[in-house]
Amino acid sequence: MFLLSRLLGFVRQAVINGQIGLGPEADAWFAAFRIPDTLFTLFAGGALISAFIPVFAGLRGEDRAADRRRLFSGVLNLLGMVMIGGSLLAALFAPALMSVMVPGFDPATRDLATEATRYLMLSPLLLGISAVFKGALHAERDFLLPAVGPLLYNAGVIAGALLLVEPLGIIGLAWGTIAGALLHLLIQVPGLRRAGLGWRPALAVRGPGRRVVELMLPRLGGFAVIQLSFFFINYLASLQGPSGVAAFANAWMLLLFPLGILAIPYAEAVLPEFSDLSARGDREGLARATSDSLSYVIFATLPAGLVMIVTGEPLVRVLFERGAFDAAASAATAVVLAALAVGLVGHAAAEILTRVYYSRQDTRRPVLIISASLLLHMLVSWALSGPFAVAGIALGVSIGILVEVVVLYLWLRRLGLDISLGTGTLRVFGASLLAAALAWLGSELLGSVGPTPPIYAAGMLLVLGLAVGAYLGATLAMGLEQPRTLLQMLRSRLGPVAPAG
Repeated sequence: MFLLSRLLGFVRQAVINGQIGLGPEADAWFAAFRIPDTLFTLFAGGALISAFIPVFAGLRGEDRAADRRRLFSGVLNLLGMVMIGGSLLAALFAPALMSVMVPGFDPATRDLATEATRYLMLSPLLLGISAVFKGALHAERDFLLPAVGPLLYNAGVIAGALLLVEPLGIIGLAWGTIAGALLHLLIQVPGLRRAGLGWRPALAVRGPGRRVVELMLPRLGGFAVIQLSFFFINYLASLQGPSGVAAFANAWMLLLFPLGILAIPYAEAVLPEFSDLSARGDREGLARATSDSLSYVIFATLPAGLVMIVTGEPLVRVLFERGAFDAAASAATAVVLAALAVGLVGHAAAEILTRVYYSRQDTRRPVLIISASLLLHMLVSWALSGPFAVAGIALGVSIGILVEVVVLYLWLRRLGLDISLGTGTLRVFGASLLAAALAWLGSELLGSVGPTPPIYAAGMLLVLGLAVGAYLGATLAMGLEQPRTLLQMLRSRLGPVAPAG
């Protein structure tokens, strides 16, 4: 279910690109999506879920059923008030927000982005309520319906793109997004009824509800800084001419695919182990677990990043080049993807290292380090955007995350954790170079033949399969354990239903 959701997300993006291409209309769409996405992420995304689930789960048991229902309704009502207020304010001030966020847009594109933003402000309310539903069902160990929700959301967006973009433009896409968000919410209602959870007029201001708010507030700072960096990226990208915002958004989504498949689920899975080792004061065990986890994510993402760098344009062609998304759009997206892929292994390592801090109940240091690295990336992106346009912005992001990982790593060692990557990392690097070389050679040979699109897509799939096979074979021959870890994790994601984003 998890992998299916990720793949359907790719289909969604391919359909959107085929309908609106990579011009001013696409820029307007991605700029409009930024404001509601920020509102959802700040108040209902990871911050709320990570605070709500442990408190709600602690109220399990027949004698706490009333407290569970009260907490569920209280959090739901409080979030609803925040989302309604935030959505109304964002819709009211959308013209001013767009003028600040994307000053490089021409007036027509900015007006279109403003109009789409106002429609889209319905979605964070629906998705916010759905996030509370998801958190409650996860605490009840019900993972099926929350996992189906993203599939329906993607289906709604795809339907809007296919049926409504032609008559309504990106406003039709906004209606599809709203429909998908509503389906995401409604599919979870039967599970709530089975769990005995319903709505009542109460606010989460006392007892467990207050505890959720207390846990959530410190996390908002980190999320706010990250969202600020995305606003700055849009600001710079809008100054690079038409397609800048859309090119970065498409490249970023492509980067998130290997990160979401190979690194983030693993980081989520090892957090309980980190927390247990920290609680027992087992510093050596925590250092060993951290070293093993870092070695794994480097093994999983380093070759993916190198392959994206050397075969970016063929990959984008296969995934997106159809309809309004032409060869020029593929080339513009590929160069940004290559710059972002430089930092892929850094993003993966950061997922591990920040969770080591959290397992030690240390949220201050990672927030400070992340904030400083984001400031660095903004400065570097601004400096590089002049000579390298959107690719320079992306390269600034990569430099920022790599510096962040180095500081996170060195500070943990300063705190007494003897983290070591060992000699296996050098072998992984050598095998990654082999995989990237094979992928590049295969894509070059395939491109010189000039086959039709279906044959080209099949050929690229074969080339990537051979590169992956060579990489796994080489690392197994070197005696590394990480290939087995990767296969076990992928089997677990393809097996029983587990939490899905």
